[in-house]
Amino acid sequence: MSTVIENRRRSTTEIAESTPEWKRRLTSDTAARLTAGISFFLFWLVVAAVFTRVPGPVEVVQRLGDEFARGEVFGNFGVTLYRFGVGVALATVFGIVIGVMMGLSKLSRAFFESPVLVGLSIPAIIWSFLTVMWFGFGDTSPIVTTFLTAVPFVIINVAQGVRGVSRDLRDMSSTYQVPLLRRMRDLVLPAVTGYVAAGIRFAVIIGWNGVLLAEWFGGSGGVGYRARFWYDANRYGGFAAWVVLFVGFIVILDRLVLDRAISRAFRWRDNSA
Repeated sequence: MSTVIENRRRSTTEIAESTPEWKRRLTSDTAARLTAGISFFLFWLVVAAVFTRVPGPVEVVQRLGDEFARGEVFGNFGVTLYRFGVGVALATVFGIVIGVMMGLSKLSRAFFESPVLVGLSIPAIIWSFLTVMWFGFGDTSPIVTTFLTAVPFVIINVAQGVRGVSRDLRDMSSTYQVPLLRRMRDLVLPAVTGYVAAGIRFAVIIGWNGVLLAEWFGGSGGVGYRARFWYDANRYGGFAAWVVLFVGFIVILDRLVLDRAISRAFRWRDNSA
């Protein structure tokens, strides 16, 4: 079996080496991402030329520069990051605890399964309306919206990771009376780490949308509040500038931080197995 695998690897390496350099570059992941970005930019130019109410890239950059000059960007972005960070941190802690309980205990799974499914089915815009109604304006409603939007995704991923642990290994550790902390450290944790990272990734992306909607409808300050300000003023260039800033941040965070963290988490899990 090992000989077959080695031969396949060798043939794959030979094919890769025989492929011209220019072709490898054109078919690489970087080229695909660059092509996607250029395609989106050209599409944006066409749409802005056809529809007068759609601001073009030049206008958006100008409006964003004006916001930086007014000193609006860093303060409002800092407010949003604070609300978002607290909400995601709470979602991560509660999600891991409840997910582990659901993965290890049938009773816990029966108790939490329906509330988690309900949480997954409710969109962030509904949570934002409810939290504004419950808590009014301020920091609480965006934090709670982020938490309620993100926590089901952490729970589902962690529970799936725990349930993926071999039942035979769990039964064996119980039979031989392995201490609970050691079971968690050497058996459960390596299996769950990758799923926790994936759950946090989903929580960050979904929670980022949640905090924007909560600030849009009930925030005092923040990125969503500032985007709503320009939208209500019929200044769509300013509105689009904040949307581009909002989307750009989460894309950079996902590519540079979350993607690498997940890859390392899965590698650590495989090495610990």
